[in-house]
Amino acid sequence: MNKTLYIITGPSGVGKSTVAQELLKRRPTLKKVVTCTTRKMREGETDGVSYHFLDRKTFQSLIAEKALFEWDEHYDNFYGIRNADVTQLMEEGSDVLFVVDIAGAKTIKESHPEAVLFFIEPETTDQLLQRIEKRDQGTTTGLEERKASIHREMAFAELADHRVMNKEGKLDETVENIHKIMGSLDETR
Repeated sequence: MNKTLYIITGPSGVGKSTVAQELLKRRPTLKKVVTCTTRKMREGETDGVSYHFLDRKTFQSLIAEKALFEWDEHYDNFYGIRNADVTQLMEEGSDVLFVVDIAGAKTIKESHPEAVLFFIEPETTDQLLQRIEKRDQGTTTGLEERKASIHREMAFAELADHRVMNKEGKLDETVENIHKIMGSLDETR
């Protein structure tokens, strides 16, 4: 049976990570690739689970060694996925889930056009701004940049294989919609 590469993307603050966490509970054959980052760990995050938290020197070494499946720098931090992590999951027989920003989604889709791209969208831009402000409360680093990028990021939705709205208070509905789409794709392979 062929294994599928799934990408979950959307604007910052739309709930990509939360949707992915719930989706992983419903699909035992689906495994998330853990992204590497140089940003600081947030409350509630765990190294090796939420992200692989690396220093800039280590990340730059991975770039130089061409050891990254995809990478990008934004909000003054590096983000990327190690080739070895993707290979390991595929060798284990898992469908692979990438939870990435728009730039990461573009890179993966360009190199692997067979990957199935889900774009998570908010009900409204105002709702998205409120989520970002709540999450990043007390920090202004990157907040204005994130606000400015929302319209650019939303335009990427047109290139997605599937668009799914993440309605406020309706996480189960969002996850179930994606789960059903994945199930129908399972039947065709």
